[in-house]
Amino acid sequence: MQEGRDRAEVPYRWPTTLRLPARSPTLVYLDLNHWVSLAKAHHGHRDGARFKDAFDAVIQAQVSGRAVFPISDSTFFEVSKIGQYRQRRDLRDVIEVVSGYFVVTSRSVIATHEIEAALDEIVGPSSRPINSMDYLDWGVARAFGMVGGFKVQDGVGNDVTGKTRADFAGGPEAFDALFADAELQLIRSVLAGPSPDEEPELRAHGWRPGDSEGIGAKRAQQEIEQAERFDTKPNGRRGRIRDVVAAREILIELNDTFHESMRDRGAVLLDVFPEPAVTRTVFDAMPSFDVAVSLKASYHSNPMHRWTANDIHDIDALGSTVPYCDIVVTDKAAASHLRRTGVAERLDTTVLSSLDDLASTL
Repeated sequence: MQEGRDRAEVPYRWPTTLRLPARSPTLVYLDLNHWVSLAKAHHGHRDGARFKDAFDAVIQAQVSGRAVFPISDSTFFEVSKIGQYRQRRDLRDVIEVVSGYFVVTSRSVIATHEIEAALDEIVGPSSRPINSMDYLDWGVARAFGMVGGFKVQDGVGNDVTGKTRADFAGGPEAFDALFADAELQLIRSVLAGPSPDEEPELRAHGWRPGDSEGIGAKRAQQEIEQAERFDTKPNGRRGRIRDVVAAREILIELNDTFHESMRDRGAVLLDVFPEPAVTRTVFDAMPSFDVAVSLKASYHSNPMHRWTANDIHDIDALGSTVPYCDIVVTDKAAASHLRRTGVAERLDTTVLSSLDDLASTL
């Protein structure tokens, strides 16, 4: 192992405040391109016949309870970029059938739990302990780490949901069914987006498919600029490339959460992290951090790699799923990087790049 280039040889530190579901069922995460293939099979698209066997295998695994196929915040982002309503609708339909709108929480939320676990062990408990939460949940809000659900408020903003439920004319069960259907319709509308009849008015008010891409594009530009810095230095992609990528990951993605957690403990940075070797072991023990840094360092090691917003969404999704799911089905390039860097083996996660391989694995 070369210090600064390779991951520190430390065991992972798993956050106990992130509640994982019992196994079985098997947790299987699918990248968007594989949802597209399943949608083609589900809707009888002319290109869907070759995915029919895989679709049947997925449905059998889901119906039998052997597997759950959650989506992520990246799924919502990527579907929102699709310009054609019919394609968004077809994706929504197959996602509803296969996933049931089960979701995994976002990478940023997972990172917060991992940071808290690290500092709890190294520094001590926080003055504001983090609330435990489920890794696997339901609904669009949960995918983004929010509480979600609808509430009833009175004229001055007080929460009167409980009283309204108790007094509802059809009874509490009818009230619950009404709210559950409202949340289901919300998820459907978020995934499918506006229909062709609704689009003209929304476009007149400035809506464009892919408007949410700005943040991903900005983060991709940061990687492009780092690639240019590597280009300007002799042997810039050799030696301590992981240290460079890790330092940027902490600064760009984790800095606010990390420093807030330190303040809540009254901790001094140099006392906790007196030298780079200590910093490496602490952060490399965070599972989602290892996935993101390993992938970014691997991508940056190739001077021909062209960074896109899709890379960022993929890395976010893989950071939140490779450590905590059993099977991850992604594209060939990402799967290759996950295997080559040793991430898949370290995390004991089955990483696949085709639906046929998934069908034979389920």
